[in-house]
Amino acid sequence: MNCFICKKSKLFKFLSLGHQPPSDAFLPAEALQKPEATFPLDLLLCEDCSLIQLGYTVDPKILFAEDYAYNSGTNKVLREHFKDFIDKLVSKYKLSEKDLAVDIGSNDGSLLENYALHKVKILGIDPSGVTKLALQKGQPTIVDFFNETTAKAAVKKYGEAKIITATNVFAHVDDLHSFMRGITYLLAPDGVFVSESGYTHDMVEGLQYDFVYHEHLRYYTLKPLTVLFEMFGMEVIDAERVPIHGGSIRVHAGFKGKHPVSPAVQKILAEEKKSGLYDKKTYLDFAKKVEKTKLSLQKILMDIKTVDHRIVGIGAPAKGNTLLNYCKIDSQIVSYLVETSERKIGQFTPGMHIQVVEESQLFKDQPEYALLLSWTIAPILMKKLREKGYKGKFILPAPKPVILDF
Repeated sequence: MNCFICKKSKLFKFLSLGHQPPSDAFLPAEALQKPEATFPLDLLLCEDCSLIQLGYTVDPKILFAEDYAYNSGTNKVLREHFKDFIDKLVSKYKLSEKDLAVDIGSNDGSLLENYALHKVKILGIDPSGVTKLALQKGQPTIVDFFNETTAKAAVKKYGEAKIITATNVFAHVDDLHSFMRGITYLLAPDGVFVSESGYTHDMVEGLQYDFVYHEHLRYYTLKPLTVLFEMFGMEVIDAERVPIHGGSIRVHAGFKGKHPVSPAVQKILAEEKKSGLYDKKTYLDFAKKVEKTKLSLQKILMDIKTVDHRIVGIGAPAKGNTLLNYCKIDSQIVSYLVETSERKIGQFTPGMHIQVVEESQLFKDQPEYALLLSWTIAPILMKKLREKGYKGKFILPAPKPVILDF
């Protein structure tokens, strides 16, 4: 295969998480006896442009089908993040009712609804079935994958966009160059494209291997993104690290010469180089630590089961399925997962087939241990669960597996 960005073939594989099913492909009970598709989950480094990427691309029609389970509106932290994000964009770029704001991967419209207060015109573009929720809110939405064809249809009906956002979706696109041609077509000459993606720096530093799954085809640092935008007559004009999703990078890009370039861009590039994010050794060390973490977690879980104590999982995030499948944690070890998302309750996890039940079950059963699958927000989760009445201990699965009595 060739690199998603520079198209060169000098790719170095440093981590394999095995064959796994798509992380959001939750199963109904009747599907448990049927064959389940799995795909390689390997990470590679491009030795030319330094992009971290998957070695195998699953057909996006499989990943983002009608029954796609992710619903951003159910996440309170994410809703608050979206509000703050949009308020800042409106202020920074002086958006008004004359301007069009487009969100790619708009999901249920949770981000776009924050423009209402500012009276900015909106448009969502997303291929999944979750868009029904946005349409029910009356949000204009194109239910399709974003590419140059979709962009042309959008311009014809809605006009050019002053601002285009892509939060936690820019790394998901299989045909990245078609996506970028679409951006250059849809974006107004003085417009800005703002993406938020999981940041490789945080992934490596925090040992967040569970952020690796088939939807996430690429794991960005700023350097390869500067290469990408340059290829399409654009440049990075601002960048910042944000804490959402365990650590992300927010990148602002516009057409060359149309906006001043923030000093933050060179600062982040220098930090990346100093941290070794363009070096093979960094990623080989990361892979060794991932393997060590897996073995350590498995030992903790086995020790607990040896004395017949119960373990349940907290939450059913996509990243949790990477962890469960890589560490071979099935329903013999974790009795069930608790959730608040109605789309997942009653379903079973892909691969390990652990049932997802209502969160209230946790407080009724009071199992001795709770495994935190959204472990990057562990303090928030533990506080919330204690306040609701859970009395057991917590298991933090990474970066260093440990039992906590919050």
